[in-house]
Amino acid sequence: MGGGAWFATNAIAFCIIFILEVLMRFLVLLFPLFLMCAGLEGVIDEVVELNLQNFHNKNQADYTQENIRISKQKLALMREVIALSTQREEIAPFSKDSEITVLQNEIEANEQIQNAYLVALNTISLNTLLAEKKLIAGIIKLQSKNHLFTTHTEIKSILQNHLEEIQNLEVIPLQALSAEQKQQLQQALQTFKITMSSYAEILSFLQFNIADLIPQSIWTKISLAWVLQNLATLFPQGLQEPIFSKLALSIGVILVSFFARKVLSSLIVRGIGYLAHLFKSKDIQDKLKEQIAMPILWLVLIFGVDVATAILFYPHSPFKKFDMWINCAYILTFGWLSILLFRGYGIALLGSLAQKNKDTFRREVINLLLKIIYFMIIVIVILVLLKNFGFNVSAIIASLGIGGLAVALAIKDMLANFFASVVLLFDNSFNQGDWIVCGNIEGTVVEMGLRRTTIRTFDNALLFVPNSLLANECVRNWNRRKVGRRIRMQIGLTYSSTPEQILQCVEDIKAMLNAHPKIAKATDEHTPLSHYEMDLKKNIVSLDDLLGYKNNLFVVVDEFAGSSINILVYCFSTTVVWGEWLAVRQEVMIEIMKILQKNNLSFAFPSQSIYVESLPDTIERGFGLKQSKI
Repeated sequence: MGGGAWFATNAIAFCIIFILEVLMRFLVLLFPLFLMCAGLEGVIDEVVELNLQNFHNKNQADYTQENIRISKQKLALMREVIALSTQREEIAPFSKDSEITVLQNEIEANEQIQNAYLVALNTISLNTLLAEKKLIAGIIKLQSKNHLFTTHTEIKSILQNHLEEIQNLEVIPLQALSAEQKQQLQQALQTFKITMSSYAEILSFLQFNIADLIPQSIWTKISLAWVLQNLATLFPQGLQEPIFSKLALSIGVILVSFFARKVLSSLIVRGIGYLAHLFKSKDIQDKLKEQIAMPILWLVLIFGVDVATAILFYPHSPFKKFDMWINCAYILTFGWLSILLFRGYGIALLGSLAQKNKDTFRREVINLLLKIIYFMIIVIVILVLLKNFGFNVSAIIASLGIGGLAVALAIKDMLANFFASVVLLFDNSFNQGDWIVCGNIEGTVVEMGLRRTTIRTFDNALLFVPNSLLANECVRNWNRRKVGRRIRMQIGLTYSSTPEQILQCVEDIKAMLNAHPKIAKATDEHTPLSHYEMDLKKNIVSLDDLLGYKNNLFVVVDEFAGSSINILVYCFSTTVVWGEWLAVRQEVMIEIMKILQKNNLSFAFPSQSIYVESLPDTIERGFGLKQSKI
């Protein structure tokens, strides 16, 4: 071969090698793009396929070189999984749910015919798909956590949970198979094990590279160790020990919390200040803000001491006793704040609800609910404190059952009053503001409590009546009436009145009452029923008596009394308010006086006439009634 031919051949070979090298590099660059186009399922299948190839190549002479090549390809695939889990474009969900359904149906059918071999074979395929589904679900969940607030612990927990779920699918039921059937399944089982180990390998790789899964920002770099390390560089050469930086940072935290406590508390109060709009009074708003500011100030200080102590003991934890007492301070302060918040904003909220729903929201329910919530807050604070100090709260609650009988006997009156309050509440015998009579107790209901009801008498005394007494005695409620407060009187006429005059007087009084606008009459229209239950009851009970409508009107000659002929006037005013009723009764009495005057009648008053048939002579002579004989 001549020199020219040799040179031409080498040149061609060199060009071919160069072109192949360029193509290889180009393919390597495009490899991730091909994988991305294939999607997450395609990447996972590639990893499984490479592991299967590696398993089959174990007995070959060039296994080492082949293993290195496969490892490089797997590394690229693993990197691609990380890229997919951190990209903005959503990962396609698992696409083989229909195959899972088919396999589940086949397993159920084979179990019915007791074909253990097909059950095991289908279970291998089913568990493979389920494991792949869990792997894809875990990576999709990682992608959803791709934000600045994701923590290292959160990512680690997600990966560990899905890894355990996949490992739980590695068990295949082989007990019912014969040795020959197990031998037939050997290859399928081997492939299954390699596939499952591939899925576990992907999750393990992600666990090892958690830092690549968390978005990088300045917040991911900041830690207490980083702060202490940078703080130590500010001190002189001889004071760069960790204890000095920790001490300085602790003192700084305490000073900041002390001097900034008012600013921080005002910001927190302003944050919850929108609730203050429930109160129309500006003074009440300012007073409530001032009250809740104090526990918030203490919370800021306690938090500062807690953080400063944690810094001082870093990287170890503070003493258990210190943690116990600092937790005690937190619990008491939060309990204090909860009571103040509920006392202010809770009462305002419930009061607003009661104001908007006057017909369906009883004020007694509000008061009872307030007392129960106060009691619950105190009980919860006590239980949490006991738990904090190491007491077995469950045992304490259980022991209450043992001593329940003794406690019940000791506080039986208190329990009776409490259950009586519940009975009165649901029985709806009276409301706050009602005028009631119970035995020798009469007055206006002020407040219904857990144990007693407060009543203001008409002589302005305040009575505290046990609820059990009100629940067991007859209660007369004068406010449970819509229309009709009784006016009853007897008009005594003299016996010199003629029957015609009396009958005319009766008719005139009756006409006057029928014409009076403030006297209830049978023709008056009632207020429409607004409650559907009342509308349903109208054919079952007398709604006039149930709701309190009275409109009877009678004017009749009633009796012949000792000194008068009495006319009975019996009617009801339209109002039930005492002051208005007094005014109506006065108008009626004045009109009756005018009617009697018009009919030339006179009011009789108790009098007695004495008729003497004969008197002794001495009395007659003394009064000059009889002349003496001469």
